[in-house]
Formats: sequence, C-alpha cells, structure tokens
Amino acid sequence: MPLDVKILSDMNYYAIDFGTSNSLINFISSSGEVTPIPMEGENNYILRSLIFTMTQKDWFFGERAIKEYSENDGEGRFIRSFKKFLSDPKFTGTVVHNKKYKIEDIIAVFLREMKTRADQFTGHKVENVVMGRPAKYSLTPEHDQLAEDRMRRACELAGFTNIHFCPEPLAAGLDFDKANDQKKIVLIADFGGGTSDFTLMQLHAGQYSQNDILGLSGIYKAGDTLDGDMMLKFIAKHFGADFSFQLPMGKDALSFPRGLLKKICSPAHITHLREKETWNYLKTIHPFAKDEASKRQLSQLFALVEWQLGYTIFQKIEETKIAICTNESDHHTFVFSQADIDVKEEINKDKYNEAMSETVEAILNALLEVFTQSGINLAQVDEVVLTGGTAQFTQLQDRLIDMFGKEKLVEHNIYQSVVNGLSQYAIQLSNNL
Repeated sequence: MPLDVKILSDMNYYAIDFGTSNSLINFISSSGEVTPIPMEGENNYILRSLIFTMTQKDWFFGERAIKEYSENDGEGRFIRSFKKFLSDPKFTGTVVHNKKYKIEDIIAVFLREMKTRADQFTGHKVENVVMGRPAKYSLTPEHDQLAEDRMRRACELAGFTNIHFCPEPLAAGLDFDKANDQKKIVLIADFGGGTSDFTLMQLHAGQYSQNDILGLSGIYKAGDTLDGDMMLKFIAKHFGADFSFQLPMGKDALSFPRGLLKKICSPAHITHLREKETWNYLKTIHPFAKDEASKRQLSQLFALVEWQLGYTIFQKIEETKIAICTNESDHHTFVFSQADIDVKEEINKDKYNEAMSETVEAILNALLEVFTQSGINLAQVDEVVLTGGTAQFTQLQDRLIDMFGKEKLVEHNIYQSVVNGLSQYAIQLSNNL
C-alpha cells in the first residue's frame, strides 16, 4: 500500500539506481526514514530498463514493455541498454515516431515514469534526487563529464530540480558499512550490466570524508559485454558475420562490414541495423552472396531485425551464459528458433571461457587501478564486497578468489546495495543542511 504521509517536506529525497539492465528507487523522508518503492506490482522493486513504444502517445516500461513488444509482432520501437550511449559524443540521438530524441530525452522518459510511479506511491511530489553514477562513465575525462551533464539534463527533464550524483560503488560501500563497527580496508566491486565499478575505501566508526576513499575506478565492460562476446564468438556467424560477396564487375570478394558486426554483437546497438541507410546496404549486398549458405545467414539477420528479435536473442544468450556458469557440463547447446531463424550451436565450456578471457582481463585491470592509485597492496584488503548481477559470473569470482582468497569475498545485497547506499548518502545530505 502507498505510504500514508501527511506532512509534505521539501527535504524528501528519491534515491535512484538507474542501471543498464535494472533500475530501483527509494524514498527518503525528511526524518531519514528509507522506504523502497515497488515499481512492478506490490512486491517487485526492480523496473527493468526497457522502453517500448507503438505511437507517440503510448510508451511502456519494464515487464510491460516486453509484453507489448512480444504482442506487436515486430512493430513499434523497442529500446534497451540506453545508458550506454551517455558518454558517446558521436551519439546525437535517434528518431522515434519521426521525432528526434537525444539520449537525455530518452532517459528522461524513463526517469519520469519512475518518478510518476514513486510520487503516486508516496503521496509526495519529490524534486530532490540522489542519482547513482558509474565510477567512470568513460576513461576520457571529457566524455565522462559529457555523460554526467547529459544525465543531469535527463533528471531536469524528468522533473527534478535538486540533483546530486554519487558513485555507485561508493554507495554500495555506504550500504555495507551500516553493519560495520570495525576499522578495515574494503574493496567494493560492483559488477552490473553495463559497467564494472570499484571503490577501495577505509571503513570506520563516525563520519566519512574524501580521505576515506583510497581509490576509485571503473570500466564500461560488464554483463552486456560478456553477452556480446558470446554473440561474436559463437552466434554471429549464423547472422552474416562470415558473409562473403562479390559485386558485379568486381574482382575481389568482400566481407561483412566490421562496423555492422559490432552492432550485431551489442545489446544496445543491434536495433540500429534497422536504420534506413544500413538496411538498404544489407539489402543491396544480399543478392551477391558467394554461396547459398552466406545468403541464408544474411536472410536470418533480416528476420532478426524485421521481427525485432534482438532483445529476445540476447535474453537467450544470457540464459546460456548462466547455464554455463552454473552447470558443470563441458558442453552446452544454444538453440534459437523463431520466425525464419533456426540456429543451433554447440558451445564447449573451455572455448567459452577462453572467449570471455579478454573482457575478464580488462575488468580486472580496471579493478587493479584502485591499488595503483592508493599504493596499497592486495594483501592489505580485509574484505572484497561483491554486488551487481554480474558478480555471480564464475570466471570473475574464480579470479577474485585467486587474487584475494575465498574467505575475503562477501556477496552483499546483489541488487539493492547501490540504491540503499544512495539513500544513506541522501540522509547525509539532509543532515549537513
């Protein structure tokens, strides 16, 4: 049931964990009481970061977006992983219903929906917000600032006037610290869908200062990247990755453009294959395939895009990833059969692990950056706090065990730790006024 709040106060806050895959929101009253706000029914606090729209007036979010998307047979526009475009200066926007939307406009639509649902639940019109942000949107400072500026504008468009940002791994640390009564050095590792973020901090009793943050780093590689790696190494060949063609009067065989392959292998970018220029190019080269097998593969790509099955196939890829991580079998079968698509691919576990190793190494190198910053060595860490859905990826866990020892690894509120820590940050803001 919605909160029965009788006294409205300008010092009420929302804390929002806006994620690449999932988003959550808490209400923080002026007295410091924290209330998680259900987004999908009475007891479901997670709103999946998905948008589907059929007309300018009809926009759907989360689970409803998936339902409407499935029932409309590929019509309309399905948008996912849109957080990824924040730091890309080349991404100026996308056209939806013949209207140009900047990335901040798209995010504002989603945040406004969260705010509307939260306002209805709380009985407040809350304009103060603490937004989580990755430790680094980008390794390039200018692009990192661009992302935060865009995010701030999205918050303003959604109806917030007092906007604060807090790094997500720091928020996870603040949540973990609620039960802490000792002085210790803790590494907070937040492995999400879009980013992997790390904070090395000193926990202790009393108030915190910037000096307690010993190191802060991150990388835009996480669960989505691992799924993209599986698509690239095992699945994309069924959708034209090895497509070879020869144009009339041409002497040389040509291959599938690498830029388009990159889009196929990105959960965020795969829908861009439907853009007119790209679509026309694919249709142009299709008749010139060197053999029927190549032509069939590109036909499957057409079906994937025309029926808007990008989200669906990446769901299946994620399910296979989880199966490989949780099942001791050495062999797994990826099967995808929808519309005019029929894919069956045997995946050997050792080959899968090898294919994921480059991304795993990149993530761990970002983790090690906090130790370079601080001058502290790995042995000095008392605990490694794991949060975020990708924290359960076994290759990452195995490497962390090798680096720190299994006894130091602690899984903490895999999905709620960031939003709870952002709530603690909001309470500190209120107390300091």
